[in-house]
Amino acid sequence: MSHTRREFLAGLTKIASGTALGYAALPILEACTPTSVPMLPEQTTSPIGPDGSVSVNVSALTHADPGFQVPNVLGADGFGVMVTLTADGNVHAFSMKCTHQSCSVDSQLTHAEIHCSCHGSLFRLDGTVDQGPASAPLGSYPVSYDPSTKTAKIQVIPK
Repeated sequence: MSHTRREFLAGLTKIASGTALGYAALPILEACTPTSVPMLPEQTTSPIGPDGSVSVNVSALTHADPGFQVPNVLGADGFGVMVTLTADGNVHAFSMKCTHQSCSVDSQLTHAEIHCSCHGSLFRLDGTVDQGPASAPLGSYPVSYDPSTKTAKIQVIPK
């Protein structure tokens, strides 16, 4: 099957137009990240000490705002670390790895619960499951809390 020069140039023009359109649309597509997937902070330096623990100022924890993701810290499982304050005044620390299918739970609480956007699991502030499909609590880290300094020492890497 032979093609004319005109058909060849028309095909080449279509390819060039499609390529140009693709390059123009690329920045728009790159900016479209799903809003339901939490973004983890970039790891620059790790505040984890040689003993595998990290000291975290938890003075921002209140009953109105009872949890946050510890910045620049990954636990032994490679996931972020969340710190919460329960109604009884206890400070807890958890892996942000959902126990259902290993997605990362959201870094922001949803109605004072830890939410996993992947499949809808909800965890209480003590890490136990409130709503499945997850059936096991979040992995916890040992915490020693000093109320006088509002500092929690979290053992994120086993000794």
